[in-house]
Amino acid sequence: MTWRPSANILRPVREPAGQGCYPKSHPELVWPPSALNGGGDYSIDFDALLAPGEFISSFRFDAGASAQQAWTSLFGTIATAWLQWTEPGLQTVTVCALTSLGASLQVEAKICIGTRPSLFPASAPPSPGAQLPVVTDNTMDAWLRALPTEPDTDAGGWFNNAGIPTRIGDPA
Repeated sequence: MTWRPSANILRPVREPAGQGCYPKSHPELVWPPSALNGGGDYSIDFDALLAPGEFISSFRFDAGASAQQAWTSLFGTIATAWLQWTEPGLQTVTVCALTSLGASLQVEAKICIGTRPSLFPASAPPSPGAQLPVVTDNTMDAWLRALPTEPDTDAGGWFNNAGIPTRIGDPA
C-alpha cells in the first residue's frame, strides 16, 4: 500500500529572488493546531520548488523533542511524516528534501500544540508499505475444513455448506 496523504498538506512556493531560501516576507507555513498527545500525518508538497523533470530522492523531518515520529512516506512530490506531539506550545518542524538534481530544499512548518492532552491520544496507523497478513489458499482451505457442516440456527455464525462458506444470523 502506498500512503496517500489527505490532510495537513502544506505547499511552499518559490520566491522569484530565492533559490530555496525564502525572504522574510515569505508567508509562514502553518499546519492546523493539535492537542498534546494528538497526532496525525503531516505533509509538505515540494512540487512548486522542483524544476521540470526533477524529483525528490530522499527527505527528512526534524521535529526535535516536540514530537515522536512513527514513520515517513513519499507520494510523488509529497513528503509525509506521522507525528505525535509531546510538547505544548508553538512548534517548528524542519523538512529537508534532496532532489534528483542534487538540490537541497528545506522548509519550516509551524504548528500550535495545546496544553491540554488529547481526549483520544493518537495511535499511528500501520506504516505505508507495511506487510499486512495475507490469507493464502491453504489458510482458507484449513478454515473451511474446520467449520461445522450443519448450521447452528440458535447461535448463528459460519458453517461449511457443501464447500461454500455460509454465514447465518446477524453479523453485528
